Amino acid sequence: MPRKNATFAASTSLFDMTRLLFPALAALLLLGSACSTDFELEAPWKDIPIVYGFLDLQDTAHYIRLEKAFLQPGGNANQIAQIADSLYYPPSVTVQIEKRTTGQRFTLQRVDGNTEGYPRHSGPFATAPNYLYKIPASVLGLVAEQPVRLIINRGSGLPAVTADTRVLGPITPRVTSPANPLNLDYNRNLLFIWECSPSAIIFDIRMRIHYREVGPSGSENKTLEWAIKRDLQKAQPNADNVRFDDVKGEDFFRFVGANIEPAASRQRFLQGIDLVYTAGGAELRDLIQLERANTGITSSQAIPVYSNLSEGRGIFSSRSSVVRSGLTLNSPAMDSLRFGIYTRQLNFQ
Repeated sequence: MPRKNATFAASTSLFDMTRLLFPALAALLLLGSACSTDFELEAPWKDIPIVYGFLDLQDTAHYIRLEKAFLQPGGNANQIAQIADSLYYPPSVTVQIEKRTTGQRFTLQRVDGNTEGYPRHSGPFATAPNYLYKIPASVLGLVAEQPVRLIINRGSGLPAVTADTRVLGPITPRVTSPANPLNLDYNRNLLFIWECSPSAIIFDIRMRIHYREVGPSGSENKTLEWAIKRDLQKAQPNADNVRFDDVKGEDFFRFVGANIEPAASRQRFLQGIDLVYTAGGAELRDLIQLERANTGITSSQAIPVYSNLSEGRGIFSSRSSVVRSGLTLNSPAMDSLRFGIYTRQLNFQ
């Protein structure tokens, strides 16, 4: 089955698209409501585009979300958020992607995400229609390391809104690091090595643990996801491979034991393990660094809104991901899962 674009799908990783999109929109939703004696609470209306899009070579179609900030003098933000016309630009607005090396431009089609299989989550914003801008991957024809530019023409004499990024190539995990079956000796560090695009800057590594649970009421397949490492950055900026070994086998059993309930009346059977590698470009790294610099006990508690657009707010970047599936545990690791100090109460067979 061809892979559909997953830009708007839920995820538990750093690259959770919902997490990145809605803080920016929510911050602009109440653009004039911050508490300050030095700030005009309701400034005159201004066209402020909000953009969100990640290009992924594995997708069969690429989607860009384009909206606008809308608070008007005397308006109620919560009420206006439920009016679709307040969120979206008219059909006359064009969204294009330009290949910088050739100057060739491709115009995206405005579609309803609800009919594309990407319904909008319920919340303060109107859920229907749910406009996105789409182009099939076969039409755009992106290649790894290609520089591209997003161009939004709003008309009405307004300048074009632009953003640049470089398309990330695929990730290739080294199958011997770690080797299958997994050796999860408590005191042994796991080594992860993968090849990637030189423009890939920041990474997540996750493990999906699939198991079947059998009890008096029947059988159920379950999956537990472990974020092994978030926000990992390259040691060498333009390197084409990455290594990570700061995790021990013991960490696996600690995580499983802490996240699956003990079960004397149920039996559990390990079905397989997936390793998920995800990469993001420089724009995503900059967004995360900005968030980190402005949170925590030493921060100002005023989180600025990241943007790599020439005007407005949002992010246009690239990402890549790969799943290495079909892994299992070696015999000693299976014994530790069944009888070890962290997991012996889970009743794995």
